[in-house]
Formats: sequence, structure tokens, C-alpha cells
Amino acid sequence: MQIELKPFQVRAAKQIADRYAYFAGHAYRPTYKGSLPRPFYQALSAITGAGKTPVLAEAVTLMRLHMGVEPIVFWMSKAKSVVQQTYTNFSSGGKYAEIVDAFRVIRAGQLEPGLIADGTTPLIVMATTGLFNNKEQADGALNIYKKDQDLFGDQSPWERLIARDAGGVRRPLIIVYDEGHNLSEQQTKILAELEPEAYLLASATLKLPANFAKTVLVPQEGWMEEAADEGDGLERFAKLKAVDQDGKPDANAFAITAVESSAVIDAELIKTSIQFDGTTAPMERCLDDLYDRLQLIEQEIDARALGFVPKAIYVCKTNITDDGDKDDHAKPFEHRNAPPIRIWRYLVEQKQVDPASVAIYADLKFAEGNKPEDVNLFSKGESDFDEFQAGNFQHIIFNQGLQEGWDDPACYLGYIDKSMGSQIKVEQIIGRVLRQYDAQHYDTPLLNSAHFFLRVDKKNVFTESIEAVRAKLQESGAAIEIVHTYGGGEGGSEDLEPKEDLAVVLHQVHADADDAVDAIAALVAKFPTFKEGDIDTQGDAHRKTETVDIANLDKEGDQDWITSGHANRVRLRWLVSNAIRGRSRAALAVVDLKASKFDVRVEAGSNAASYAESLAKEIVNTYYQLTSLVYESEREFSFSTMRVPKKATAFNNGLYERYAGLNKFEAPFAAELDKVGLTWHRNPSNGGFRIPLLSEGDSASFSPDFLVWKGKLVFCLDTKGAHLLTDAVARKLFDIQDEGTTKLLTRFISEGKQTTIGGKATKDGYTVWKMKGGSPTPIHVSNLGLAVKECLKP
Repeated sequence: MQIELKPFQVRAAKQIADRYAYFAGHAYRPTYKGSLPRPFYQALSAITGAGKTPVLAEAVTLMRLHMGVEPIVFWMSKAKSVVQQTYTNFSSGGKYAEIVDAFRVIRAGQLEPGLIADGTTPLIVMATTGLFNNKEQADGALNIYKKDQDLFGDQSPWERLIARDAGGVRRPLIIVYDEGHNLSEQQTKILAELEPEAYLLASATLKLPANFAKTVLVPQEGWMEEAADEGDGLERFAKLKAVDQDGKPDANAFAITAVESSAVIDAELIKTSIQFDGTTAPMERCLDDLYDRLQLIEQEIDARALGFVPKAIYVCKTNITDDGDKDDHAKPFEHRNAPPIRIWRYLVEQKQVDPASVAIYADLKFAEGNKPEDVNLFSKGESDFDEFQAGNFQHIIFNQGLQEGWDDPACYLGYIDKSMGSQIKVEQIIGRVLRQYDAQHYDTPLLNSAHFFLRVDKKNVFTESIEAVRAKLQESGAAIEIVHTYGGGEGGSEDLEPKEDLAVVLHQVHADADDAVDAIAALVAKFPTFKEGDIDTQGDAHRKTETVDIANLDKEGDQDWITSGHANRVRLRWLVSNAIRGRSRAALAVVDLKASKFDVRVEAGSNAASYAESLAKEIVNTYYQLTSLVYESEREFSFSTMRVPKKATAFNNGLYERYAGLNKFEAPFAAELDKVGLTWHRNPSNGGFRIPLLSEGDSASFSPDFLVWKGKLVFCLDTKGAHLLTDAVARKLFDIQDEGTTKLLTRFISEGKQTTIGGKATKDGYTVWKMKGGSPTPIHVSNLGLAVKECLKP
């Protein structure tokens, strides 16, 4: 399955490439060894699930456009499983293959002199850090430091990689380090031998080795100070988002491309909520709760015919019992007390789970012949990780050591056993279940949430675990809702269905782009035809040309960086598609760029590339101007199970008996709404009714806070969405029709008196925004009761 990059991913990759282009072509670029340019450095910081690999792949693809010679990308990670997974994703048919389509992708063991010397084809070499980190260690069939007379002549592959000679020109080398937090001082020293053009490191938390900071980061910071004093330096850094609040150059900001977690959530790549249930009850009761929730999730999946199986993980000590004693591995299986075995037995024997769907990924000890055949045990770490992954197990029991490389979007539930004791680090485990299946949020909170069940000795352990998770999420800027309940009885939560005596009807809303298709086709038809090689397809590239002395690699080059009229070229079709994708995936879906005029290869910075950018902008603007919101009478929205605390506020006219999570504005609004006597519903933002948003950005839809049924109309009331009232986009939200008949009316309510969109509000009363005369119009009222009544006027 091919992946479609999200707008925020395209923006992040473009920022990296734009920063590289400015640094690489700058007259003050720092040098060493005489005239050898210092490498460019960029760290990609993003929450788990943001898609760091496709962002980096897109970044190197864009950086290539600013190079006069095709680059070599040395792509590495510490874990063999991560490297293998990335290689698969980059290879033909892989989900990232289209992003690196121009590159030849090989494993380190496939490296040969001809591939290094071919300066006409960009190359990605995949390797583990073990390939070079230990000079005694080989990676597969290749010993990177050993001279191979038959293949590499009198040089080792490493020496060939240092030289990178392509007909007398040295190819630029980009080092990409996935999970860059593993970068060490020793690796820094060894990688410096390659004299790379750039380092791209991916990690949510990154602490650079001292020597790397000294030799790579500090020179870049010094360059920034000099560049800022030059002419348009400040303006350029502002465009590159590398200035502080006072508008002064910020070297740290320039070195880090930080992805906002809110953009990742809006793009539906990760879940919107984490639900924690804590208890001191026996393990069996906690597993009962998890299994009941699993069945609910399976029902929601089946009801929507989504076709996947939700998974659960179980985190516990391996060979230590609840009491801290060592489990006797010589005992018969049915008498063992090791937590993985107790969990396995309960799932298989009490819950009738098929043992073929259960895996234990831990160094669980058994006496010879003491392990039942139907227990799937993976105790060898990396050496049997591929076999474990291939098993596609639904229930995975492990210690904290389930290695990097396993992140399954189908994982929805987690049990953490009290055998972990004070070592419970829930904040380190949440990343395992944050990814959203199929990268889309569903219309039920259950399928947009991660569900954790914590078995603890004391309530304070539960509380401290929740606070640690909250702190970690706040640190990353992730606005993920945390819902937690402790114990059973009145203090717990329960799953509620809509009240049986209430019948309401609501249908889906979709974006109808039929009117936009023809207009976009006309724009594409009018796009000029360029001839490959003409002046309009050429752009400037900054590069250094030098003759490499193979016998003396330390010899300084004798050429300075020059401006070349021939940068690496790409298809015009790719440029246009990429520019549209960065603004709107929806618009890209209705564009036909199959015409042969888009086969022309052009260079970055050329007139043709500028035309491509302008075309993309026109296409996206046209899409949103001519696309309408339509009420689909044939697609009914279904209200699903909601998990609500037993102590939550009860309402007389709510669609559900109780509602929780109401903020200080929503709670009194709901109380006034309940007095009206109409059926209403607090629409959950993490899996409720959604309306498509016809505007650029990462958020594809908007969830109104409240739904109210009045006759044949459904009112969508929102107490937090005044920020949506910014332009013509808002007009399409107010009145949604089906074949000319209004079905849905939207109202926005803001605190205070507001007279203009985006204007400041005074503190008195409330403002209700409605459509009048074709424009969003504010209506000021003195109290919430009047605001509710005004909202419900057609």
C-alpha cells in the first residue's frame, strides 16, 4: 500500500531542504581542511507516529534538487529490524517507494564500485550502525573496512565511500540516522571520516555527543551569525522559521525541524485519546476488563466493516512472581507463577483465546521439554524478531524490551502488570499504541483511543503513572485527551449506549467537488509546455567540483563552490503534485496530470518550477472555492458506545444518560440546552460526527460541540470554533443542504461581544454567529439562555 504524504510532512521536508539550500549555497558557509565545506545539520523532532521516515525520505529527495551531482544517501539505524523495514518500504511496491522513486535503493551488502562511481543515479545505501561502529564486525556479506581485491581493488568499500569519485567529481553524501538518539562519540568520529555533505537525524529527544556538537553544530551556529548580518539574512531566516520571538536569528531553531503534535493529530496519524483504568484487583479481574473492552472494539470494527483485528499488549516481569520471588522454571507449566505464563494461561484457558494468536516476546526460562508446543515464545531478541513480526499475533506478552521496529497501528489495548512495581514507565510504552489504524479517525471514540489497564499495589502508583504520561505528552505538545478512572464501583466508568426511548436521525456530510473538476482541468490544460534543456527549465545549483586524488584523499581540493546552471532534474509532474500535496490531499485527488507536457524534466529554481508552484496554488484555491458540502441522506450516522464515568453529570434530554469532559464554557451551555426540551448530544471530538473543512491545512474536518434535533433540522452548535470564521470557508459551514433543502444549520457561540471576525471581544454577554445576507453575522445576547434560543432559530 502506497502512502500519501500529509501536508505537514511535506512542509517539514521542504523546510529541511530549503534550509539546506540556503546553507549550502551561502558565501559564508564554514569550511575546514582548507576549503572543504562543513556539513549541514538538521534534527527532525516529532512525536511517535508522525512519520519521520517518509519526511526524511522526502527531504533527501528535495535536497537532491539543489545538488549538481547525484548524491549518495547513507541511511542507517541501530536496529537491524528497523533497517529491514525501511528497506522494504523503499523498495518497489513499498509504501514509501514513490517518495524515493528517483533513487536506487540497496542494502550495504550490495554496495559495489560501479554504484558509487555512477554519478547519474542517486543512491540510498541502507545499513545498521554495526556496519561501521565496530571495525571488526561485518554486516552480512560486506566487511566495510576489508580490502576486496576482486570487487573493490586495492581499496576497502569504506575508502571508496570516502572518495565517492564519479568521473573526477566527488558525489555529495547525506547521512540519515533514524533514531538518532543512539548517536555516540565513537560513531561521530567514524562518520566524520566520510566528510559528508549533510547530517539528518531523527529523534523526538536528542542529546548530541560533545564532539559532534563541536565539529558540526557549532560551525553552523557561527555561520548563522555571519549570514544574519548580510543583506537579506534576517528576512531569509524569518522565512525559514529560524528566528526567536524578537525576530532575531535562532541557531537552535535553524538546526531543528520540529513537527507540531497537533498537526499529527489533525492529520489523523495518531489517536486522540488515552483511557486509563487502574485497579488493585487480582490480575484475572483486570484482564477481564481488558477483554471486555477488546470485544467492544471488535464490535465497532465489525459494524463498520473495517476488516482488521485489534491487538493487545501485556507488559510484565518475565521470570519474577508478583511477590518478587524468582519463578521456578523447572515446575510444570500449569504450576508456574511467572506473569507471562499466568497471562497466557488465563487468555487461553479462561477466555478461550486461540493460542496461535498469542506470543510471548521475552527471555522466559523453561526446563528442557517443559514448554508446551502451542506456546509461541520469542526469546532471542533481534535474531527472531522477523519471525515474531511475521506471526501477526493479536496478543503480545512482553517485558519492556520489545525492541524498536515494532509499532503496530492495530494495537489498541495495553495491560501493565503490578509485577513491574516501581519500574512502571507507562510514558515509555504509550508510543506502542498511539498510531491510528489506516491513518484515519473513525466516528466512535473507542476506535480513536488507546486503552490501558494498570494493575497496581497503591493508588499513588496509578496517579504518578498518569502524571508522567501527561508530562511527556505536554512536552511533545500533543493535545491528546487523557481519561482515567481508578477502581470499580461508583468510582469507575461504564460504557453507555444512546437512550432506548430516543430516536434521532443524522446523516453524513461529504465534500462534493464535481464543480471543481472541470475548472481544475481547464487550469491544467492552459499550463504552458516547456522544452527540456531550454532556459526556462534550468535553475541554479551550488556545488563544488574537484578532482579526487585516490592515492591522497587528504589532499585539499583546488576549486571553490560555484553556481552551476545545471542542477539535478525532476519531472514537472512531480513538482506540481508535490506542491499540491503540501496544501491539500483532497485537491490532489481530483487533478489529472497525465499529459505528456508534465513528463519534461526541470531543475529547481527554474521558471518552469515557479510555474508549477503557481499552478498548484491555483488548483487548490479553485478546489476550495467550487467544492460544496452536501448532506448525504443515504449514509446514516450511527451513534456508538461511549465510555463515561459513573459520577458524570446526568441530563434529562441528552441522547446519552450522562456526559463528561465538559469545560467551564460547555458545562453551563449544556445545562441551558437541556432546559429547552429538545433532544441534544454532546458530540465527542475524538470520534463523533464530523463535517469536512474546505480549507488548506492538516485538519480535514471539524467536530461541532453539540447536536440538537428540532423538527427536520439538525443544529450543529460549537462553543470553541470561532477561529474557523476567517474567510469564505465559514459560509459553507452554516447551511448544508440535500437537493436544495436545508438539513443542517451550524452556529458558533463565543464569549463576550464580538463585532467582526477575528476581532477582540468585550467581556459582557455572548455572541452567536449566523448567516445573514450571505455573510457570517454576529448577534449579541446578554446570557447563555438567550444564546441557546438564538442558536436554535432557523
